[in-house]
Amino acid sequence: MQTLLRRGLEYMCAGLLIVIVAVIFVNVVGRYFFHAPLRWSDELAQFLFLWLAYLGALAALMGGRHYSFPNLIDLLPIKGRLAVKTLSDLLVLAMLGILVWTGIRLVDLLHHQRSPALDVPIYYIYAALPLVSALMALVVAYQIVARLLGGPELGQEVSDSQLNQDPL
Repeated sequence: MQTLLRRGLEYMCAGLLIVIVAVIFVNVVGRYFFHAPLRWSDELAQFLFLWLAYLGALAALMGGRHYSFPNLIDLLPIKGRLAVKTLSDLLVLAMLGILVWTGIRLVDLLHHQRSPALDVPIYYIYAALPLVSALMALVVAYQIVARLLGGPELGQEVSDSQLNQDPL
């Protein structure tokens, strides 16, 4: 299930990237060959890139591909590794909580504004911050619980023999 969700996110990111490149390409062609640029293309590309960055960060987190120091952590005994990874995840969880809270305040502050070129509510764009931060917090909380209970964390491949083992 987690692989399906992560792959879905990766496909969404790829789709967003394709749309961004296509919009910018069409705008360049329109500007230089037909002297008729798309007035909204830069704004759309910026908004889509913002969502791409946040969704890409979520996909990377779900795949266990965020920056870490595994060689350093592997020098610790097993309980030390558990403690360091859990402490690290708790700090990440606290930071994500701050981002959710700040993002909600930002969306609330901007809920009356509209984007100049596309004329869409600006909070649609900035809702990425609290929404994706909350999803990332759920992923990190899941990883903490899975680690403490001895289950597989997100991004770890699970073999058939591990699935058949009794966790107790």
